[in-house]
Amino acid sequence: MIETAAPRTRNRSGTAALVLGCISLLLSLIACGVAGLSVDSNDIDLLPVQSKPEVASAAQVEAVAHVTLPPGSVLLTAAYSNGLETQLSAKVRMPRTELDAFVAAANFTTALAPGLRAVDAKHNVGGGNLWDPETAKTISGLDEEQPTAEGTRRALLVNLDAPDAVTVYLYASRG
Repeated sequence: MIETAAPRTRNRSGTAALVLGCISLLLSLIACGVAGLSVDSNDIDLLPVQSKPEVASAAQVEAVAHVTLPPGSVLLTAAYSNGLETQLSAKVRMPRTELDAFVAAANFTTALAPGLRAVDAKHNVGGGNLWDPETAKTISGLDEEQPTAEGTRRALLVNLDAPDAVTVYLYASRG
């Protein structure tokens, strides 16, 4: 006659080792999770949906902001960022005689308003110290309430302090 072996019973030392192993695994997983959360993520974009600001050319300023820079204008600084929202900031110096033509050609949905500070330090897309709209004393500005047909919203501050030239601070965003 063939005898079947009785099922093995688990001894206490085996059960204790299994419980301690599970507790150790659980504590290790918790420690890894805490370490992952505490890593400094200031320089790491875990979900990059916006590009880092980069220098913009005059052609990019014209294309994004739907403006035409007049002859004799000098692009002093411009920065562009793309992603979920397209953002552009530009600082342009132009002859005072070209300001009215610049505003008319851009088809802004509102007129320049004396004293309106529509652009400030928070509109500086690229950072840096060349963006200084707060230094202007005599100003005029406009802030479009309605975006253009392409969905671009624009704001403009004109520094009128110099007698023969104006400095235009332009901010455009879409998205």
